[in-house]
Amino acid sequence: MSNPDLGGLVTVFKALADPTRLRMAALIVDRARCGQDLAGELGISAPTASHHLRVLREAGLVRETRQMPYTFFELDLSALQRAVKSVADRRGVREIAAAEPALPEDHRRVLRAFFDGPRLLSIPAQRKKKEIVFEEILRRIPRRKEYDERELSRFIEAIHPDFCTIRRELIMGKYMERAAGRYRWTDRGRAALGATGQA
Repeated sequence: MSNPDLGGLVTVFKALADPTRLRMAALIVDRARCGQDLAGELGISAPTASHHLRVLREAGLVRETRQMPYTFFELDLSALQRAVKSVADRRGVREIAAAEPALPEDHRRVLRAFFDGPRLLSIPAQRKKKEIVFEEILRRIPRRKEYDERELSRFIEAIHPDFCTIRRELIMGKYMERAAGRYRWTDRGRAALGATGQA
């Protein structure tokens, strides 16, 4: 799998995380059912059934067929299978975990040039590219309030072997500060993380 649609996968699995929607999916996996039938089968109101069907539809998990005066819904099993297959092996999980968040196209180009999956290939020399790469490194470091040097080095080494240089660059770039052997996020580091929704 290449370029995993992280947002799409999250939408699919969130749609199925609700017990009512999961039961609804089971009811329409073999044959199409109308909303009224599903509401009666599940013991819920028609508006509630419509809400759940809308969530499943927006996740791409149901197909609709109109037979006036009713609309029939059927589970799109192939869509569900694609989502499950994408997390069914180690490689798929790694690719999803390393998937790029919503970023401008120029940022994505830089990340594609300097990262191979979870690994950083090299540290850019150009300042703007370096900022893009280091903010991506921030996203990949497990979140802590503070780190000891060995712990931080271990996290960085999983991304690039030259953890000393990257650790130093995080300080020089004012993403982190070091005091008494402990590393903490600066305002700039927290702001960069906040911009990714991970602060």
